[in-house]
Amino acid sequence: MNQITERLHLRQFTVDDITPEYIDALNDKEVVQYTDARHTSWNVENSKEFVLDSNVEGKRELIGIFLKDSGKHIGNIRLHFDNRERRVALGIMIWDKTQWGKGYATEALNAVSDYVFDDLGYHKLWADYYYGENVASYRMFAKTGFKIEGIFRDHFVLYGRFVDDVYVAKFNKSEGK
Repeated sequence: MNQITERLHLRQFTVDDITPEYIDALNDKEVVQYTDARHTSWNVENSKEFVLDSNVEGKRELIGIFLKDSGKHIGNIRLHFDNRERRVALGIMIWDKTQWGKGYATEALNAVSDYVFDDLGYHKLWADYYYGENVASYRMFAKTGFKIEGIFRDHFVLYGRFVDDVYVAKFNKSEGK
C-alpha cells in the first residue's frame, strides 16, 4: 500500500523506519496496554524481526502511518490476509501519544478499508483484540462502519482483571451478497 489521504501518507513500514522514539513507544505501557505488544520488551533487534515477519507478500503487510506534511511516523496498521476465505484481519495503533484524539486512526482505517476492498477485492475486514473498555477503539471502529460481530467475555487479563475481547467487521459493499 502506498496512499496519500488528506493528512496522512500510508506506506509499507520497513526496518529503516524504526527509530528510538518508536521503540520507546512500544515499551510505554500506556501506548501498548490494549495490544499484544505489552507482553514484549522491545529493542532494535526484535523490532526488526517483527517488521520483517509482518511484511510477507500475499500474507501480511505492515503499513506505517506517517503525517503527510512532516513525514513523521505516528502509528502502524498490520494486515493478515486470508486468501482462501477472502478476509483480512487488522491491528492498528497510533503510538505517538501527541497525536491521539486527532482522528488519524479513523482516517487511516478508512483508507485501508478502501485499499482492502477496492484495490485488493477482499470480502471482509475484521479485528479482534479490541478490548471492551477501549473507548477510542470503539469510536474509531464505529465511525469507519465496522459492526460488532461478537464478544468474548472475560477473555483477557489486563491489570489483574478480566476484560472482554470485542470482534468487529466491515464488509465490501461493492460485492453482492
